[in-house]
Amino acid sequence: MSDAANRDPLRRTAVVVGVSLAVAALATWFTPELVAWFAPDLFGPHKPGGPGGPPIPDLFVQLKLFVSTYNLVVLGFLAATYAMLYRELPNRFTLSLLLFTAALLLYALTSNPLASLFLGFRGSGLGPFTFLPDLFAAVAVTFLTYQSSA
Repeated sequence: MSDAANRDPLRRTAVVVGVSLAVAALATWFTPELVAWFAPDLFGPHKPGGPGGPPIPDLFVQLKLFVSTYNLVVLGFLAATYAMLYRELPNRFTLSLLLFTAALLLYALTSNPLASLFLGFRGSGLGPFTFLPDLFAAVAVTFLTYQSSA
């Protein structure tokens, strides 16, 4: 991004949110086809969502996939921002911001339904509680992005 875009926190936050929403939407839209294409033997002869296939098309799991992918992308931007900040101001506070973001990044990575799916675990059927924690984390990450851009 240019220096002008980095100086305007609202603009930078809007760009990060826009890119993150686009990546999350694409990941959610294409996941069933990509899983069937790249790992057909993971689920046997069934296509995701078909009879005997994985629970990806379930609405709550799709929402969790969307929100956790959004968090993953936003946290990637935050980690890059905090890494640059730590290079400029190497102190305990900026290091703690970087470590906090790394922990949230790992949370977003492991809470993504694709991670558990590829590791052989299936959906738990928790209904809306499948994605609500990620939704709250998404709100927190969005505000953290705005604050770190200011």
